[in-house]
Amino acid sequence: MPEWKYTNKTVTKEEAEKSLNAVKSACFHCESHGSGCPISKTAGEIKAMMEEEA
Repeated sequence: MPEWKYTNKTVTKEEAEKSLNAVKSACFHCESHGSGCPISKTAGEIKAMMEEEA
């Protein structure tokens, strides 16, 4: 199971996917995603966490 690095909490794949969908729904769909975008950064971190477990 993936582990969220900020709290060391182990989460299920379903929880991670649900969180990723929530973050994506908060996106403003800007024309470009800058490295300073916290929404894009969080989505990327969740994806990376899920890939580590695959």
